Order: sequence, then C-alpha cells, then structure tokens
Amino acid sequence: MSYLSDNDIRQYGKMISILSNRMISNKEIAMEAAQEVWVEVIKSLPSFRNESKLSTFIYIIAKRVISRYAAKERQYSLEFLHQYITGEDRELPEEIGDVEKDIWIKEECDRCLTGLFHCLTGEARLTYLFRDVIGLDYAEIAGIMEQNRQYIRKSVSRSRLRLKNFLNNDCRIFNPGSSCSCRMHRLLNDIDLPHEYKRIRELSKDISILKQAEMVLPSKNYWEKYLSDYN
Repeated sequence: MSYLSDNDIRQYGKMISILSNRMISNKEIAMEAAQEVWVEVIKSLPSFRNESKLSTFIYIIAKRVISRYAAKERQYSLEFLHQYITGEDRELPEEIGDVEKDIWIKEECDRCLTGLFHCLTGEARLTYLFRDVIGLDYAEIAGIMEQNRQYIRKSVSRSRLRLKNFLNNDCRIFNPGSSCSCRMHRLLNDIDLPHEYKRIRELSKDISILKQAEMVLPSKNYWEKYLSDYN
C-alpha cells in the first residue's frame, strides 16, 4: 500500500496550500479546499501504483478539487483592476501596532496580488501556478491539465505577457521604478516593500512575483495538522 512520508506531507502540503490561496480569494475557503485535497489523496492512495510520479498523482487530485472550489471566483478585466487598485488610499487600522504593521501591509499587498492574477481564467491561472510558482515541467503540467505540451507552453507564455504588461505599469513591488500610485503605495513605501522584492529578484533570477511573495510572508501548510495523526 502506498503512503505519504512526513516529508511528502510538508512538501506537497505547502504546494497545495499555495495553489488554494492563489486560486481562491477567501482564505477560509482556500483552507477548506486544501484540506479536501488531503482527504481525496488519502482515499485514493491505495489505488496509486507508481505508474506516474507521486507529484502528478497529487496535483491531478488538487486540480479537480481546487478547480471545483474556484469555479465561482470572478475573472476581472484589466481595466477593472486598474481602477480598483488606484482607488482611495488604504489606511492602517487603528488597532494595528508597530510590531504588526509590517505583516499587515505585506498581507494586504499579497491579497492584492492574488486579486490581480484573477485577470486570468481559472485554467490559465492554475497552469501558470504549476509552471512559475510550483516549478513543474511542461510535460507534467500537460498530463495534469489533460492538454498537449504546446498548448501548455502557449498558455504560460500568454499569461506571463499579460501579467508583466499590467504589473510593470501598475505595481511598484513588481517594478519599483513605475509611477504607480495604488491605494497601498504610501504604506508599502513606509516599510520599503519594493526594495524587499527587488532584493529577492537579485538573489534569484527569473523568479515570478508570486514566488517572491511566498518568500516575503511565512509559508502556509494546511496539511501540517495531519502530520502526527497520519503515520
């Protein structure tokens, strides 16, 4: 019988949590989706016969479950997103102290990034996440998404171009030199968040902004709660 090691739970739990959080705006629903992926993986493990990679097996289940939860997510036009992020300046909540300020600002900008990636269709967003955040090769993504490799390459390329053009003009953490004046610009300048992202880019070449974002905030793993109970 196949089983998951503690290392598998840590590794794939983190990746599934990233997928859920980026595909689903509501964090409670994202957690629920990630935990349902766990349940479905455990139920299906007895049928896993190593005919494919364990990662492919897990991500196929994740695609099915998370896509179902994300089906009601709204796709935004770039015009709507531009108008939204350049709205009235956000203010720091009164109850937030100096110690919590940095985390609150980073989390708000992170939510904004998740929203911005909703300019892509659900399928294109998931394909992009598999490639540029999870780091799967095109062949494995093609198997998971049930598409040919050329289609997957074109989908990722189109998503990269669409996102880069928008972020280059409208996001200072993506392009510190932009003239962007989003609703968070004053607060993110207070903690010099653009510089933090720039430093990550300099350390790691060709890294996507969502992957950078995962390095700025403490990572989430909705599967860790099962570590002590599983093995």
